[in-house]
Amino acid sequence: MAGTGEGQLSRSLSIEARVHWQEREWEVVEWQGAQVTLVPQDGSQEAPRAVSYRWLVGAEDFAVLSGGAAPAADGTALDGWGRQEGREEEAALWQARMVEIDTGLAPGRSEHERGFGPGTTLAQRCAAMSARLAADGVRCSAHTLADKRRTWKAAGENPAVLLPGTRDKRPGGFTDPRCLTAMQEVVARRAHASDVTIDVIREEVEDLLHSRYAQELGSAAVAALLPSRSTFYLRMKESGLADALGQPTRARAALASTPPLPHGGREVVLRPGKVTQTDTTPLRILVRGDDGRPTATEMTVLIDVATHGICALMITPSRPRDAESGQAGQATRAIDLTLMLAQAFAPWPVMPGWDPLSAAAASSLPFGALRAADERFTEATAARPVIRPELIIYDQGSPYVSEHFTEVCDRLRIARRPARKRTPTDKPLPEHFFVTLAHRFSQHVTHGWQGRSHKKRGRGIDRMPLYTIAELQQMAQEWVALEYQQTPDAGLRDPFRPHVVLSPNEMYAVQVARSGYRAVPLSPAENRFFLLRQWVRPGKGGFMIDYRTYQPVAQDAGHYREVLLRGGSKLHGVGDKWECRFNPYHPERVWLYDHTAGTWVTCDFRLRHLLTDPWTADMWQEHAEQHQAADGSEKDEEAIALSLAQRDRRRRSRRPPPKRTRKEPIFQGLELETEESSRDPYADLEEFDLSTLRPYPAQPISPWAPLAVDAVPALRSGAGGTEPLEGGQAPHPLAALFSDDGDGDGPAGGSTAGGPTDVCEVVDAELVDDLDTDGDVGGEIEGDVWET
Repeated sequence: MAGTGEGQLSRSLSIEARVHWQEREWEVVEWQGAQVTLVPQDGSQEAPRAVSYRWLVGAEDFAVLSGGAAPAADGTALDGWGRQEGREEEAALWQARMVEIDTGLAPGRSEHERGFGPGTTLAQRCAAMSARLAADGVRCSAHTLADKRRTWKAAGENPAVLLPGTRDKRPGGFTDPRCLTAMQEVVARRAHASDVTIDVIREEVEDLLHSRYAQELGSAAVAALLPSRSTFYLRMKESGLADALGQPTRARAALASTPPLPHGGREVVLRPGKVTQTDTTPLRILVRGDDGRPTATEMTVLIDVATHGICALMITPSRPRDAESGQAGQATRAIDLTLMLAQAFAPWPVMPGWDPLSAAAASSLPFGALRAADERFTEATAARPVIRPELIIYDQGSPYVSEHFTEVCDRLRIARRPARKRTPTDKPLPEHFFVTLAHRFSQHVTHGWQGRSHKKRGRGIDRMPLYTIAELQQMAQEWVALEYQQTPDAGLRDPFRPHVVLSPNEMYAVQVARSGYRAVPLSPAENRFFLLRQWVRPGKGGFMIDYRTYQPVAQDAGHYREVLLRGGSKLHGVGDKWECRFNPYHPERVWLYDHTAGTWVTCDFRLRHLLTDPWTADMWQEHAEQHQAADGSEKDEEAIALSLAQRDRRRRSRRPPPKRTRKEPIFQGLELETEESSRDPYADLEEFDLSTLRPYPAQPISPWAPLAVDAVPALRSGAGGTEPLEGGQAPHPLAALFSDDGDGDGPAGGSTAGGPTDVCEVVDAELVDDLDTDGDVGGEIEGDVWET
């Protein structure tokens, strides 16, 4: 068989290789399965030709002129050849054996071996090869060789299919999987306890199996699930549980906290939002805190894996607990994570002073298509796409495993996957983003940048004018929209243009065109579920949250009375309490949730009128502790509210401090649209011509002498009088008071005998609100004169 020499090996033929075939020079541009696509290199305009790999290498004039890149075969025929590293000699040996069985002549030989002559059949040659292998100590029957040859021919004579695959040892051997699961549970249960021997573990596993399967299988069958003592020791050693028992308690506890989920590796993500990663880290930028002093900050970021784009960004203050004053510390909390998560469902607005290139209309985003699909995209939208997360890989910090963050993710149908402790490779994108942030953004914040370490920190950082957290948040969002989202990333490639490096916005444009875009706008009522939940017991005087009394607003007072009449909420586990949502950064207003009707009752703080300046729940708690330290009660909300109000009044009245410690507005988190916009009652009315508007006649009602129909003074003849109109309808008794404009619709022209007097009497009757008991109607009129 021609061409079965060196060119037959698929390792010598690869993409971009130049070959000689049919007296011409060709370049290999594609290799799929057993077919190879060739492009002529003689300058002709001939279309590429797809030929069989077997026919190509079997040609008489086939030769490889130059090598190329690694073979990119994705068919089953070539699958596995790239994984057989270090077994080239064994593959070449089996290749020679298959060629001798197929043709009867070994490669490089001119004479037939015994049993492989021209008159032999395929079965005879397989039997002869089996006998030869047996003489060499290799057990391989003739039927096995025939099967190997059949597979080899079907794979285009690829030697990779001839190599025996490595057999993976069955985990756990023949031990029942239920017993292996029980072993892992018992060892995990012992993670925080003192160390024990394997014998104790075996006894507990036996007890666990009996308590779990005795009723279903019986005692005899359960006893069969547990292996012998020696096998149990072997399984403990093979599974690594024996080594885990010998580690210190802290190491065993960390190992037991590892979630049993697949981590690491690369996931195939083909649409935005399918997999996202989040993490929190110190920002190493000092800002001006609520008290005017330098304060450290933390950053939490949510990154999309498919596009490497920033879904949300949140900067919060961070300070340790003050041992002297006893002031509580502050760090990223669950409410901060939910407010950050709310960013992913809405576009960012372009703030005043931002670069014009940070707008979405000036970026590579498909702004026209996004604006047609989502009305929230306007000319003032930042160049950051709206990506709805479907899966979040999060750190195992306390805010991420909190009940509030879990409840919000479940309501939004967002799956969560915890990362392993001390394993940054489970969420590499946030880790890499923090490094990028330090190099490309943080070091350019000249006022407050502390450097990447204490040794590289500049002098006088805490004495220079610093930014506030709100200013730093806007600076970071502008940098993301202007630079990060529009900078090419080497890890982003278009599958149809692999040589082109894309930016996160360009990658989003490529993927959203294939997967589609679905807008998920959240209403203010839905945004309230991002807020903290508190179970309260409504009463006639309102309800309390942290010893603050909240009462319904005027327009929701009727709904609040309906809630009181229902009694308790009748929800399981909460008794007669009702669900309430509030924002600790804006505690002046809360919302009581009526689960029976799916509506909200808006309630305000009872002493809201005293607190005209912004305040938070942290500030309230601080003044409550001060009032309690002065022999007061934390339930005295009037005294605490006055102390909180006088704080800002004293600050405004005294001489302001120097500029570097100027008092700034307190940190109140990110804005979240929770208020319903006021509805225009005339929005649905059709436009009409004002010239067609006619006055509507009304009969005056006098409080002294109600005017009867028969008491109306007689009208002059010809003034529209008492003649019936068309259709038999009698005219209005006061029709003569309204002049005719000549169009025939109103009464005829002219005036009545007592026209001016009657008109004044009508106006006076409408303006009267309260009657004087003495009959004096000329006195002072109290209240609203237009109310009846």
